[in-house]
Amino acid sequence: MHLLLILLPALLATPKTPPVPASQAPPVAADERLIESVLTRAEVAPILEQGPQRVVAAVEVSPHLERGRFVGFRILRFRSDGPFADVRSLQPGDVVVRVNRESLERPEQFMRAWEVVKQADELEIEVLRGDQRFVFRWRIVP
Repeated sequence: MHLLLILLPALLATPKTPPVPASQAPPVAADERLIESVLTRAEVAPILEQGPQRVVAAVEVSPHLERGRFVGFRILRFRSDGPFADVRSLQPGDVVVRVNRESLERPEQFMRAWEVVKQADELEIEVLRGDQRFVFRWRIVP
């Protein structure tokens, strides 16, 4: 299952509002780059309303393993006719590791992450890009 797509509502959006001050968000590890922004519930809701299958169909991914162990899902491409065609946060080649600190290895983890985003006031996606770790964090506002 293409689990990483729970994160896509936020990833797809190009930041339109000022970033959230780092003092208001959980810290990240020293080897991570933090990129913060804001999304409105009105931007997130239409994507969530489409349901996980529609969102999953908009992105082609493959499991990424290291030493035979699942790490995350590598983004192969965004479908040109999908809602994420103009995504700027994530890129093909990125490996989505976690969404809201939830691993995406098993289907039930993906569904739990999907349900959490419906009610969450923050969306956080951890990504590996080459040898760099990024944390994309969006505060979800009314």
